[in-house]
Amino acid sequence: MERRKFLKTAGAGLAAGTALAPAVSHAQGQAIRWKLQSANPSGTPHMDLLTKFATNVDRMSGGRLKIEVLTSGAIVKPNEILDAVNKGVVECGQWWTHYATGKHPAGGLFSAPLGGSGSGLDQMGQLAWYMQGGGRDLYIEYYTKMLKADVMPFLYAPDGPECFGWFKAPPKSVAEFTKLRFRMSSGLPSDVLKDMGGIPVNLAGAELIPAAERGVIDGVEWINPANDIKVGLQDVFKYYSIQGLHQAIDIADVVINGAKWRALTPDLQAIVESALARSLFDAILYFQYENAKALAEIKKKGVTVFDAPADYAPAFIKSAKKVLAGLEAKDPFFKKVLDSQRAFAKVVVPYTRETSKLSTLIAGAAEV
Repeated sequence: MERRKFLKTAGAGLAAGTALAPAVSHAQGQAIRWKLQSANPSGTPHMDLLTKFATNVDRMSGGRLKIEVLTSGAIVKPNEILDAVNKGVVECGQWWTHYATGKHPAGGLFSAPLGGSGSGLDQMGQLAWYMQGGGRDLYIEYYTKMLKADVMPFLYAPDGPECFGWFKAPPKSVAEFTKLRFRMSSGLPSDVLKDMGGIPVNLAGAELIPAAERGVIDGVEWINPANDIKVGLQDVFKYYSIQGLHQAIDIADVVINGAKWRALTPDLQAIVESALARSLFDAILYFQYENAKALAEIKKKGVTVFDAPADYAPAFIKSAKKVLAGLEAKDPFFKKVLDSQRAFAKVVVPYTRETSKLSTLIAGAAEV
């Protein structure tokens, strides 16, 4: 799908809301039923957001397309979701593109670029690149040509920045941090931690608490306060820092089986596109509020929120640049995506720097 078509239909859906609901009634045909498996456990924010997405599709389609949302592991493991969707085991799934970095490293540049891919983009800048700067075309190219998957992918929910981590005792330096067996996302974040001398351990969300209780890991990063509190990390770890760079941008994806997508009528495709564009907006607002509430609740649970070690950011940035440089030297598509982000950042980042000053002034005026 061309980017302009996605933007046109997405924008129409956001503006019109229920205006996309067709005149054809559900009674005139059998409803299409899809299953969507999430990579998230039950009770977590993404399950709320996916349920809302499915409800919007049902409502906007007049009941012609119904999507059943399933939790992590209901059919396949989180890292098997793309293969399951590609093979038609499940019609669609929610995961993160960086889960596919083992197949091709550029996946991390879309859903979880390291500190803005070294370009300076923040999460809103990343979304702007995806929607306005040619990112979506590269994103589709990644799935269809690099991964050779017959799917229609969408970024659906920005949930970053992710935390630096949860700890039983706060590391005071990078030297202390890198001695820990630390749960870290696979792909680029783990590559950087390894380059820093650390010990990344890759675990799914449902495995975090058991692994911590058994002493398999000494610390963990998961997603954000709203997700972390649902998993129960505050009951195991009593030190928490938000200032992570490994996934300062984190945007979840929905992938749809290609044959199932092509079988939809054009108006149903437009409805799904619009509902997913609405999900981007819903997620931004959802996490702005829910993260704030969750952080306050985490503190009430006796958790100490601390600043990341002073030498963490310089060490991380140094290793991230090394990892990115090595990958772009080896892989033309990786370089193509990174160059696109850097070119977009040259336009956007100077403005972001100025507005961030205003954000600091506004926050400083708050009586909290």
